[in-house]
Amino acid sequence: MTPMQKDSRLGGLVQFGFFLVGGAVSIFVGPLADGFDRVTVLCGVLLCGCLPSLLMSLLVPSAKAGFFYFFLARICTGVAIGGSFPVLFSLSADVFPASQRALISGALSSAGNIGAALGSVVSGMIGPRYGWRVPFTCVSIPTLICAVIVRLFVTDPRTKQKAKARRETPIANEAFSAWMGGADMVGEGHLSMEDLDLSKFQKVFAVRSNMLVFSQALPGCIPISVIVTFLADYLVSEHGMTVQASTGITAFFGISCLCFGIAGGVGGQTLYNLRRKDYFCWLTCAGMLAAPLPFMALVNAPQSLVTTADGRPTILAYFLAMCGGCAALAGPNIRAVLMNVNPSERRGTVFSAFTLCDDLGKGLGPSIVVTLVSIFGRRKAFTMAFAGWWVSGAIVSQLRHSLPHDASRGGDSLLPTKKM
Repeated sequence: MTPMQKDSRLGGLVQFGFFLVGGAVSIFVGPLADGFDRVTVLCGVLLCGCLPSLLMSLLVPSAKAGFFYFFLARICTGVAIGGSFPVLFSLSADVFPASQRALISGALSSAGNIGAALGSVVSGMIGPRYGWRVPFTCVSIPTLICAVIVRLFVTDPRTKQKAKARRETPIANEAFSAWMGGADMVGEGHLSMEDLDLSKFQKVFAVRSNMLVFSQALPGCIPISVIVTFLADYLVSEHGMTVQASTGITAFFGISCLCFGIAGGVGGQTLYNLRRKDYFCWLTCAGMLAAPLPFMALVNAPQSLVTTADGRPTILAYFLAMCGGCAALAGPNIRAVLMNVNPSERRGTVFSAFTLCDDLGKGLGPSIVVTLVSIFGRRKAFTMAFAGWWVSGAIVSQLRHSLPHDASRGGDSLLPTKKM
């Protein structure tokens, strides 16, 4: 492929399909998680995402249609990721009170960053030697194992409460009630379209803090799409790095995001518990305001400053990638905001809306960047894309006006033993 074909197909088309399908799935999974056992929903989403990907990576023969099967495998992975986040954050918000949610959000975000870093290493080391199918196999098998472990050892606290309520109330004879003209009762476990209460989205959009978090997603995801999709190839073609070395830079960025994400969760939780929500908001947007600078420097620096003579990254390249990870300060705190300003019965829905906005940003981001590349060239286009963090940071800074009021109406955890 030519550089433009790589950007348009592997960058724009594949990423758009990956995140668009994931966002669409989250629209249905979120309301589903609000009404049904979330552990079952989570395991079902993971199986729907990883099983087809595993089968394609193992059974589909090599042919000219390889790109088509690669595209389908990426879409299946998007199903697992897009559908799991609303369930995970909804479940965590019911297990932990507001005084711990930023830390838990940081842990979940850090786990995602670890996965992204490991995925970059696996694809960069194994993919060029053994083909695109082997990395999908390496990812799908651990996902299956995790789904089994979650099903066996995790229980939804809301399911526990419902079971306790059923034990404490008299048992009605459903058949007799229907015969005598009473309500036609449907046993638990039966799914109908009425159970998917999509009208909850109206209540979600009525909260100003929710709308601010949703609107920052698109500009904030455009820089991420550059780093995840284009940066490794750019460092190879423009700065003369080896494939393994450029993959190492993106993996180093993932490790940096892990560290900054943990720090952001700890710092944000401390400020939130001290009732300094204005400082909490400034900490959330600070990383977004600082992160564009090191990546602009990395993209525009002369080759001699970021690449050694044998194709390895210089210390400066690693330092810039490390500094760029400060954007992860926002992730745990933004998700903690959604946990704290929404009650339990709407958290699945609100996180499905957030996942949709986030996935639209990550899906449209590469296409926007490809358009900018065709007009301005890769270097200027990437520089402009990194400025999206400034737009996102400006939007997040407005949370300081709405968060105190919205948080006072939010729900709390469902487990009384976790309350402080």
